[in-house]
Amino acid sequence: MSVQWSQVKTWSSSGLSAYSGTVSSKRDRVLQQVASIQKNISGFQGQGDTADALRTAMGTAHTALSTLADDLAEVCDALDAAVPNIEQVMEAVKTAESTASSMQCTIDENGKPTCHYSGQESNSYRQVAEASVAGKITEAIALASYADESLNRALGKVGTPGSTSSASGQGTHKLSKSEQERFKNMSPEERADYWSKQSYEQKQYLCDHYPEMVGNADGVEGWARDRANRINLSEKKLAAEKEVEALKVAVNDPQQASLKQKNQEALTKAEHAVEAYSKIKSSLGNGISLEDYQHGKKGDPISLLTLQDDGRRVKAAVAQGDVDNAKHVSTFVPGIGTTVEGSLHNYIRQAGNLRQAAADQGNMPLKDVATISWLGYDAPGEPKFENLGDIASPNLAKEGSDRLAGFLTGMQASREHGAGDAHMSLVGHSYGSTTSGMAATKVKSGVIDDLVLFGSPGMGTFNPSDLHVDEGHRWVSGVPNGDWVQGVGSRFRKKIGFGGLGKNPMDDDSTFTHLSGDATGYEGYNHDAKPNRLRRFDTSNHSVYLEKGTETLQDIGRVVAGVK
Repeated sequence: MSVQWSQVKTWSSSGLSAYSGTVSSKRDRVLQQVASIQKNISGFQGQGDTADALRTAMGTAHTALSTLADDLAEVCDALDAAVPNIEQVMEAVKTAESTASSMQCTIDENGKPTCHYSGQESNSYRQVAEASVAGKITEAIALASYADESLNRALGKVGTPGSTSSASGQGTHKLSKSEQERFKNMSPEERADYWSKQSYEQKQYLCDHYPEMVGNADGVEGWARDRANRINLSEKKLAAEKEVEALKVAVNDPQQASLKQKNQEALTKAEHAVEAYSKIKSSLGNGISLEDYQHGKKGDPISLLTLQDDGRRVKAAVAQGDVDNAKHVSTFVPGIGTTVEGSLHNYIRQAGNLRQAAADQGNMPLKDVATISWLGYDAPGEPKFENLGDIASPNLAKEGSDRLAGFLTGMQASREHGAGDAHMSLVGHSYGSTTSGMAATKVKSGVIDDLVLFGSPGMGTFNPSDLHVDEGHRWVSGVPNGDWVQGVGSRFRKKIGFGGLGKNPMDDDSTFTHLSGDATGYEGYNHDAKPNRLRRFDTSNHSVYLEKGTETLQDIGRVVAGVK
């Protein structure tokens, strides 16, 4: 049943919190009974058939009450998780009602606003006012639909196989708001130290109860980020689906005609988000979770290390292999035209090619190598005229490099508190090479062991000494034809004085060592492509570097394997 405005405007989180407290108290009493029965079982010394029957009855009661305690704990967890969602709805309702009041509108029980303005040009003002209020109501309904469905899902899982609860582990505890804020404000190194001191049960508990906090927390182990982000993925996909439903109604609402374009843009973005989440989910289905792998389950691990929906689009980082224990970990950062919904599967495939090439070139088992497809920033759009402003500007790279530097620093710190230091390489393609180069100026020395840039418009800095990577471990690859993007930042700067993507790493004085630029072995290589020039807009070979059959792939693989 769809959520109605007449219902939503009466919602309150306080009643939910109070009921959670009541259920928690009942659970405490059940746990006391469990402890009492356990004490009786331990102290019972009777022998014979009657004693055995009594012992069995006490064991059955102990199991039943323990299960009930777990179920009640899961109910509490579901209610507690719903509280912030309800608070969001309350705030949205408050905003809608406040907007209505300021515009002299009322909202009827069906959620239809009516403006009572009677001044000059009242008809046009009334239409604008009513559309504005209706838009706020749409936002509140979308949030309410998500909160309702999310709670129903959580309650529906109570007592089912694989469900989790506060009673599942010993020594687990909730975090106060101040503790949560402290966790969020830690540096990656501080967070890695904090996380390493938690019990395994507490780590699981934090993943399950604070997934939004843990999933993107640099410094937390990969298995834990994956566990948390799988929860986040389900919730974010549901929220986006509910937003799509509400916006579809809004787009066709005559009362919101003046907001039709705005609503359509929001609908398109929400539909792209749903598609992105679906692509991530299908990608994860091609392997097993990292936590399951580390506990001995057979299969190849695929983990979700980043999941964010801020900025222009959904962002994600998907790893193949065991990032917590592999000897060699490579982070692949793609560039121009990258979106999760449109590119994730392809970049996971290319990162898989790189992983296999590294294992082959390093003569090592595949489990010793992990690769990460890091689509964790807003990349510029496809190489078209309307996107040249983003392509030639360093702004998106600067924003992305902050995130990337934190991610890499956190991974390094996590390894130092876990399996030990790994050989970490950063592999940047296209605009992602600029983002990678900038990140290399922001991390401490030793975080990035090898830096590889290819198809690069610029290395993110004009001063090679800014890079916190040893000079003998800076590598560059560039095909001679069909890669207009290669060095375009420098060409823009020389020709029109615009662009700050950094020095071309292909230049002789860049301090980068040249890797093979031979990608002709790829079946899709364009042998008739034009030489790389500013006015020869040919990108037919821009994305061939990590394709099978190329020497570029093998040579980059040697770097990732640490044998170059």
